[in-house]
Amino acid sequence: MSNTATFMERCLLGTALPEQIDDYVAQWHDGIAGQNLTLRDFLGLDRREYAAWMKDANAIHAILAAMRTRHPAAK
Repeated sequence: MSNTATFMERCLLGTALPEQIDDYVAQWHDGIAGQNLTLRDFLGLDRREYAAWMKDANAIHAILAAMRTRHPAAK
């Protein structure tokens, strides 16, 4: 995985925690990372996942759990 890994990819790899999402959002807003990406793409969420997270920030845990079942090698 390169330095361009999304937040969710990093969570799947264990190099980021779901609780750090606000830090990643701040980095994106500050132009530190993901300058050429939408926030959704920078985080690694599809439209449905992003909408769920926007409605309920705690949904990030369920989204990550669903991603783990789609990517068993990331366990």
